[in-house]
Amino acid sequence: MKLYTTESSHAKWNAQRNLQGRTHYVDDETLRWHKSRILSTYITDSGLLFALIESCAADSNNHKRGFRHVIFDLFGNVVERPTLHDLFSSSKAAHKAMWEKLNSLDAKQITLDAIAHAEQWNAREMAELRNTVATMATKAA
Repeated sequence: MKLYTTESSHAKWNAQRNLQGRTHYVDDETLRWHKSRILSTYITDSGLLFALIESCAADSNNHKRGFRHVIFDLFGNVVERPTLHDLFSSSKAAHKAMWEKLNSLDAKQITLDAIAHAEQWNAREMAELRNTVATMATKAA
């Protein structure tokens, strides 16, 4: 797993390059579906967390828009994201809330928890695959 790094000075491209293979959150199709635009990106805690500010539709008809921050762990899981009902009316307010949240997070612990979860998930998947193969061998015999 690679730490987050600055991949581009263009916010959308930086988000896409950093989150590619970790989440579909900033894929072109997802952004288009949710009528979202990535305005700025931030790499924090030595690359353990990735944050962005987005402008997005507050309703499905895109009659009202708002701003919010989204914070991702190293695996691309959303750590923090205000709901559509809690959008900010300005990007400045979204930035302020993002920094307040980032300053309250323990990035190392978030990463260690995400690693433990990934290890458990991988072990479960491998056990299921092992059982599938064992069942196949039994049927073939």
